[in-house]
Amino acid sequence: ITTKINMRSQIRKPIKTIFNALKPNVNNYQSARLLTVDASNAVNKLRSAVEQFRLANYSQELPSRCKKEIVHAADMNKDGLIDEYELEKVLHNIGATNSLTKQDRKNILFELGDDSTASDNRAISVAEMFKII
Repeated sequence: ITTKINMRSQIRKPIKTIFNALKPNVNNYQSARLLTVDASNAVNKLRSAVEQFRLANYSQELPSRCKKEIVHAADMNKDGLIDEYELEKVLHNIGATNSLTKQDRKNILFELGDDSTASDNRAISVAEMFKII
């Protein structure tokens, strides 16, 4: 009888650990941003352009390496933010100038950009850029 009790307690412990791991951590919880249809389409176009570039130039590398290098190159002035000019330059560098229109770039920056930047020259953080591509 004691053997069965010990086995049950050993079985329950991993299950509790699994359930605790599934609980959201309130301190690190971030809500997902809801995007308009236009911004969502623009983000999908950007992802597609980056993926095409990755397949053509980084096919033997991890996808994250390509994305890190793109984001690192996009932040030209190393201020941690990517503005419209920097986004346009990175699109040019990966051969995707025609993939996103100026309005697409503005939609991405307006909806995902930092609120502390000027409304006419919004910028997206490097971390947020890495998340969306």
